[in-house]
Amino acid sequence: CRRCGRCLGWRLNNQTNLYNESQFLKDPRDASQGIAHTFGMDFYPGEGWNLGFSVMDGDLDAASGHIDRRAYSLSGGRTDQRTDWSSKLEYRKDSGAERREAWTTANRLFYKINEDWRIAARFLYSDIKDQIDASRGAKTVEGNLGFAYRPHDSSRWAAFGKYIYLYDLATIGQEGGNQYDQRSQVLSFEGIYRLDDKWELAAKAASRWGDYRMGRGEGLWLDSRADLLAGQVRYHLIAKWDAMAEYRWLSVKDGGDRRGWLVGVDRQLSQNFKVGIGYNFTDFSDDLTDLEYDNKGWFLNLAGYY
Repeated sequence: CRRCGRCLGWRLNNQTNLYNESQFLKDPRDASQGIAHTFGMDFYPGEGWNLGFSVMDGDLDAASGHIDRRAYSLSGGRTDQRTDWSSKLEYRKDSGAERREAWTTANRLFYKINEDWRIAARFLYSDIKDQIDASRGAKTVEGNLGFAYRPHDSSRWAAFGKYIYLYDLATIGQEGGNQYDQRSQVLSFEGIYRLDDKWELAAKAASRWGDYRMGRGEGLWLDSRADLLAGQVRYHLIAKWDAMAEYRWLSVKDGGDRRGWLVGVDRQLSQNFKVGIGYNFTDFSDDLTDLEYDNKGWFLNLAGYY
């Protein structure tokens, strides 16, 4: 949506902020538009802690008719030298020409164990129920847990790992998202080793266990077992330019093998950010939750850290 509005805020004391926001909403896909008013509070009970809530009241005019929207959210989190945690819970209800209820929650955690080890976790949940047409409902559950190992006394190598659980029944309006449903578990490991100032090697291994079905919300679940191996070499050209080549191999149960190259060049824009462009000669992604074979072609790569 395109949004514009005005937000007014009041600082009551060192621990409490209040705000009021009005937004004009417009969706070019279906010509729906309207206005929404939001009232909220941010509260800081102690050093590193934050809590908040918001209430939204909206009036929308869509192709189907007039819609009244109400939404309520709660949030909280903590940030210190070791921990970065945030959570948010939201309930939304549409009435009038469209009648839907939606519960969503987003949670993330980064934790520094010591100078070498980090762990990260995320949990997302969304459940939309359409009271007029049940087939237009949607549900997504995604959780992941990962680690990063970077020796504090050496910048030559690093190791990463991640576990992902995904159940996805996408909304009908999501582009490309209503082609299939999936419930997948993915386990992946990556390693990077810098040979010298010019050469860097990397490798990735990943496996997927799960099922998919082509009929949205119905049909038989089919086995989507797959394994991925990839090897990458990166070479420092001149100044802030790097060249990269990667060979990928994907084995899909009952689907045969796919393999091929990916190449690209990157430029370091700052100490913590680089941008690159490349071409994928294969039609698959190294993200095993992507079940479609439509990844062949040019890509833009952005990478940064802080």
